[in-house]
Amino acid sequence: MNRVDGSRRLREPCLGECKLYACAAAREVEYCGLCTEFPCDLFANQFDPEHGQSSAFTRAGLLAYRKKAGTKKFVEIPRRLRNEEAKTI
Repeated sequence: MNRVDGSRRLREPCLGECKLYACAAAREVEYCGLCTEFPCDLFANQFDPEHGQSSAFTRAGLLAYRKKAGTKKFVEIPRRLRNEEAKTI
């Protein structure tokens, strides 16, 4: 279930068993970007093989933005991207 602001509740990982979710929960942070160890080796080594390890670093940048700008602004990124893509079609 998602929150009103679009973020997932910490107790509900999006894809079943997730090492990053378990780590964040154990450290009692809402998401990895708030952890004092972020970005760590565990984070850097969790990526979709279809997209390669560079996708982990893209996520790191997005989480750094989320930490600085806040979740409300962060969740607007996909909407803005969809709007930009619609303009080019």
